Amino acid sequence: RLSYVSFENGKAEVFVQEMRSGRRDSVAAFKGINSAPSWSPDGKKLALTLSKAGNSEIYVLELATGKLSRVTHNSQAIDTEAVWLPNNKELVFTSDRGGRPQIYKVSADGGRAKRLTYEGSYNTSADISADGKMMAMVHGQGGKFYIAVQDLQTGTVQVLTETGRDESPSFAPNSRMILYATEQKGKGELAAVSVDGRIHQRLGESGVDVREPAWSPIRK
Repeated sequence: RLSYVSFENGKAEVFVQEMRSGRRDSVAAFKGINSAPSWSPDGKKLALTLSKAGNSEIYVLELATGKLSRVTHNSQAIDTEAVWLPNNKELVFTSDRGGRPQIYKVSADGGRAKRLTYEGSYNTSADISADGKMMAMVHGQGGKFYIAVQDLQTGTVQVLTETGRDESPSFAPNSRMILYATEQKGKGELAAVSVDGRIHQRLGESGVDVREPAWSPIRK
């Protein structure tokens, strides 16, 4: 299944689509923001960013029952871009609750959020490796944006890219490579980098603007 945001009905809606049959359903069409869907590891839930209560917050939707649970409660901050940890119990998300965009961790059932990123004044767009050991993110320095990885045990951060116009990191299923979007000659294109920063690949020039890649999971 595929989850995505569409504006076809004049506002943002989150859809879930069956890849084989093509059937799709609108699962979030509330007033305000409906964005950033993220599958739980067991495929039974979606983390979402919604502003149905007036502020951008993180919610979890159980697809089988339609039960919607609010995870974050911070009326003074923008909480967005939630992704799941492999344990199926926790989320990491971007929030400006500390004054600048940083990445936090919280239980999928709600509760107090823990800040994960402290190096630099801008860290967003987290993705977690399948083994749960590393976090890829967009790391801002001096008005430029790079792909970086953080060791979730030690907190050590390593910047992997150099162009300064990089976004949307996505781990490969084997946790060894990171797919991301960058910009060349005014056009968005895809690139990949190894988690140690030694291997860099540009994935062809399509001639069109390409953004927000996601690595598909391994089929079992």
